[in-house]
Amino acid sequence: MISRTVSHHNTLLPDAGPRQRPLRVTALLGLTVLALTACGSAASTSPGAGVASGEPVEGGTLVYAEVTPINNWQTQSARFYEKSNVLNSVLDRLTYFDADQGEVVPWIASEFSGNADSTEFTFTIRPDVTFSDGTPVDAEAVKLNLDAQGFGIEAAQIQPNVDFAGYESAEVIGADQVLVTLSSPNANFLRATTSVTAGLVSPATLELDAAGQSAIAQISGSGPFTFESEKPDEEVVLAKRPDYAWAPETADNQGDAYLDRVVIKYLPEVAHRAGAVQSGQVDLARGLQPVDEEALAATGHQVLPAPGVDLTVNMAAVRIGSGKLADENVRRALQIGIDRESLKNTVLSDSYELAASVLNHQAPGFIDLSEELGYQPEEARQLLDDAGWKVGANGIRAKDGTDLEVTVTSSNNSVVIKPAFELIEQQWREIGVKLNNRAGDNSFLASAMPDPEVEFFGTRQFIYGGLGPIFEPENNTMTHTSDDDLNTIFAAERAATSVEERDELLADEQHALVVDKAYSLVLWDEVQVYGAHSGTQIDFTSGTAPVFQGAWKTGG
Repeated sequence: MISRTVSHHNTLLPDAGPRQRPLRVTALLGLTVLALTACGSAASTSPGAGVASGEPVEGGTLVYAEVTPINNWQTQSARFYEKSNVLNSVLDRLTYFDADQGEVVPWIASEFSGNADSTEFTFTIRPDVTFSDGTPVDAEAVKLNLDAQGFGIEAAQIQPNVDFAGYESAEVIGADQVLVTLSSPNANFLRATTSVTAGLVSPATLELDAAGQSAIAQISGSGPFTFESEKPDEEVVLAKRPDYAWAPETADNQGDAYLDRVVIKYLPEVAHRAGAVQSGQVDLARGLQPVDEEALAATGHQVLPAPGVDLTVNMAAVRIGSGKLADENVRRALQIGIDRESLKNTVLSDSYELAASVLNHQAPGFIDLSEELGYQPEEARQLLDDAGWKVGANGIRAKDGTDLEVTVTSSNNSVVIKPAFELIEQQWREIGVKLNNRAGDNSFLASAMPDPEVEFFGTRQFIYGGLGPIFEPENNTMTHTSDDDLNTIFAAERAATSVEERDELLADEQHALVVDKAYSLVLWDEVQVYGAHSGTQIDFTSGTAPVFQGAWKTGG
C-alpha cells in the first residue's frame, strides 16, 4: 500500500516570514510514479547571469514570448510546449510533482493512496476550491474529469489520455473522495495525474463541443490565472484570480499570484528573442539560441536552462515503415555513427548535456549507456555491410536497387534541432547513408507525421505514463513502431510492485531502446533555454513550464 496524507490547514502560513515546508514522506512513491529528481529553476543560470532575489513584489504585468501561436487549447492534447506552458497557469491538477523533493505531493487532492498492485487509487478532494466559473471542484467534478481523461469525450471528438492506461472507472465514495479503478496494473497512473494534460476543468467545460473545448476563452479551470483577452495569432492575456488559495502543498507562494497579468506574445523569429529581453520588450522568452546565451548573460540578464526531466531526451525516434530501418543492425549503425561530442562542441552550449540513455540523467531508474554511444564509424560501416547495404558509385549504400536514403522530420520547437541534424547529415554521409534533413520544417511535419515511410521523428516526449505510451501503441503516429518484446517489458514495468523491480525493468527498457534494438537514437537531455530580463524572478516545473503563480518583477 502506498499513501500520501497531508493536513490541508498546515499549508497556509500566518505570517509573511520565511515559509517552512513540512517533512516529506516518500514511502513507495518512487515506484508509483516515474518520479524525476532535480528540475531547472532560476538558480540554474549560465555564468554571469543574475537572478532577481529578495522579497516578492506585488503587482505588474509579465510579458512572456512563446514560439508559435496555438489555436486549439483542448486540455488533453496539451502535449506541446506552446499549449502546456500557458495552460499550466490556468488548470490545476490532482497532484503535483515537486522537483526539489523529487516526489508527487498534494494539490487539489489533499490526500491520495494506492493499493499494492496499482489497480486502485483513492483521492481525497481539498475543500473550498472553485473553478473560475464559480462552481465547486468537488468529488463529482473530479469524477467527471477522470472519466473524460480515461474514456475520452466522443461527442466532442476527444480521445482518451494516453497516460491513463487501463482506466476502468471513477466512483465518488463519501462526500469528498474519488476511487479510481484500473483494469490492469499501472504504477505510472499517479504520475499521470500531475500532467497538464490531466488538468481539471469545470463540468460546464466538459459539456462543450469540440470548438468550445478548443477555445481558451471558454475553458474554466481552477488555476491561479484566468483568460482575459486574446488577439488570434498575436497574444493571449491572463489575469490573476484574487481568491486563489490552493497552490500545490510545497509551493513557496500559497496565495494568489504576485503578478496582476501575464501577456503571452508570439515571437517565432529566434534571432529576435535575446534582443527583446535586453530591450525590455519582453520579460521572459523561450527558445534562446546558443549563440545568444553568452551575450545576454554578459549584459546582466539571465540565461535560464530549464531541464525537461518529465520528458525523454531529444532523440531521432525510429519509424520502420519504409523498411530501410527494419534491420536492427542498420539502426545500431546509425546510433554509433553519430559523433555526439562533436555535436556538443559545434552546435550546443553549456546549457545542454549529452544524452546517455532515452531517460534524462535525473530520472530515477536512469542507466548510463554512454560507453555504448561512442562514435564508432568503422563499426557502423561493418554493421551496414553485414546488413547487405553496399556502397555505390555515388558513395551512398544501396540494397536490392534501393538507396539507403532516410528522412527526418521535427517541429521547430527546439532552436538547435535543425543544425544538429545538419551535422548528423554530414556524419552519416561518411558511413554511406544519405539523410534528408527536414527538421524544424513545420509545414513538412504536418504531412510527415501520418506517413510511416518517413524514417525519423526528431522529438522529445512527455513520460508521465512511462515509456510505454510513446513506443508501444501500434497506431502511434509518432514512431509507427511497436515491438512485442518491448511491449512485454512495458506491461511488466506498469505492474511492478517494488522500486527494485521497477528499476530493473526500466533498465531493460533503456538498453533495448538505445542499444539492442536502437529504436531511439539519443542526442541530448531535454532542456528549454529561456532568456529573462534581470528584474524577472521565475521558476519552472519539471516539464519546463514557467510557474507564473510564484513569479514577480523588480525594477518596473
